[in-house]
Amino acid sequence: MTANVLDISHLTLSIEHKTILQDIDLTIGAGETVALIGESGSGKSTLAQCILGLQPQRSRVTPESRIDCLGEPLPIENDARMRRWRGCSISMIFQDPMSCLNPYLRVGTQILEALKRGSASDEDPHARMLELLEMVDLPQPKQTAGKYPYELSGGQQQRIMIAMALANRPQLLIADEPTSSLDACVQAEILKLLERLQKAFALSMLFITHNMAAARFLAHRVYVLQHGRIAESGDTAAVFAHPREAYTAELIRAKENLAALEPVACEAQNNASPVGELSNVSYAYPAAGFCRRAQPTLKDISLRIYPGETLGILGESGSGKSTIAKLLAGLVQPSQGKVSLFEEDISRTRKMALALRKRCQIVFQNPFGALNPRLTVEAALREPLELMNLESHAEERIREALQSVSLPEDFLARYPHELSGGQRQRVCIARGILSHPDLLICDEIVSALDPTVQVQVLLTLHRLQQERRFAMFFISHDLDVVEHISTKIAVVYRGSIVEYGPAEAVMNRPQHPYTQKLIEANRMASTRA
Repeated sequence: MTANVLDISHLTLSIEHKTILQDIDLTIGAGETVALIGESGSGKSTLAQCILGLQPQRSRVTPESRIDCLGEPLPIENDARMRRWRGCSISMIFQDPMSCLNPYLRVGTQILEALKRGSASDEDPHARMLELLEMVDLPQPKQTAGKYPYELSGGQQQRIMIAMALANRPQLLIADEPTSSLDACVQAEILKLLERLQKAFALSMLFITHNMAAARFLAHRVYVLQHGRIAESGDTAAVFAHPREAYTAELIRAKENLAALEPVACEAQNNASPVGELSNVSYAYPAAGFCRRAQPTLKDISLRIYPGETLGILGESGSGKSTIAKLLAGLVQPSQGKVSLFEEDISRTRKMALALRKRCQIVFQNPFGALNPRLTVEAALREPLELMNLESHAEERIREALQSVSLPEDFLARYPHELSGGQRQRVCIARGILSHPDLLICDEIVSALDPTVQVQVLLTLHRLQQERRFAMFFISHDLDVVEHISTKIAVVYRGSIVEYGPAEAVMNRPQHPYTQKLIEANRMASTRA
């Protein structure tokens, strides 16, 4: 019988008397892919950190806990001894590639740094670096190696992270939500890449995800984590077909609850003025360095969003969706064209009026960078109220917002590092609705959340929109979400709008080849689920 590559037994971890992981038993065989699924905050990422000896500093692991890799016990509480394992026998692909890659170093240099940890001294590092770039299907490896992370799309950045993780030929690969920020087409490509690499190199893989279709596609077995405990485990096909636990069934079938969402009926637009409008807008990010020309990011964008309406924005990673959101929020100024909020031209306004700021709020994609690590949740929610002169009834507003995103009041005393990615994003959403805005800009706000919490947040937004009649500019790579929540849909491809119209028409009768490809990729993923 072949020994397991990873064998975890009786793993229990607590932080300040609160148990985060309790009596975890998990195994991964040679060449096997195991999926770890569970809701936000269930302990998935903490378990992955434990395997690498990167558990939180204040945490305590019980003496009975044991993690073996390749038949040896891992010294997870001895950082110096763990260094010979990290990046060598065990590698990890993290959730957000942009926060892991050094923006000041070319990607080829960063792969070479990863190679320095290996012991194969007779191997040409530069040749190995180019081999890795080719291995992860990046075109023109020599040219790609000379690029900076910001010059690559989200999917390409994640391929770089995969190349770095595989640099020293690990036996165990931990992939922590590697596709959560990618659109349907790129998700499918990354999953196929991981599947091909796993088979080619007989890798053992721990695949952490809240994407049920991805888990079903990639994993041989699955473990379900709930409140720090293993609620259920077994063969992937068996668990998905006949879940024993109600919690597992709820996770698997959460997407079906999207059917309860219908676009909020908005007022007739004949006499209504748009709350936000972009007219023939182009934008180019400033060029880096001397004698370099700025590269256009958006070209001739025209959009309107009306009171009570939800405008869904679809597009691949790096297509310019988030830049449109920043333009509409007045955070950047267009190179050409006009941006209006509530019929006021903000195209050349570097500091938007406070009255407009109150009426237009934005929730950003990355909750890790959106919250000040030195502020508690309560301070982070109170700060915008003070800036907008809304201190009266602050306590009531804060508690109402927190309740709206299904977070308990004791979270007010916590700091961002004490929250999971999904919990941080819910705090950001609560902050966005504090001022009762007329326009809420949502930039991939549910991409970090598990299916059950996704539906809870979307239902909350839907209810709030019905009650308060605000308009919503909703960016997402999840076609199912956009289809169910949007009144209209715009599809952005390489900086231009290639499709724009009622949601039903765009989803059922797409005209542009890219839209057709996006919808087909999503349908294939749904079929797998």
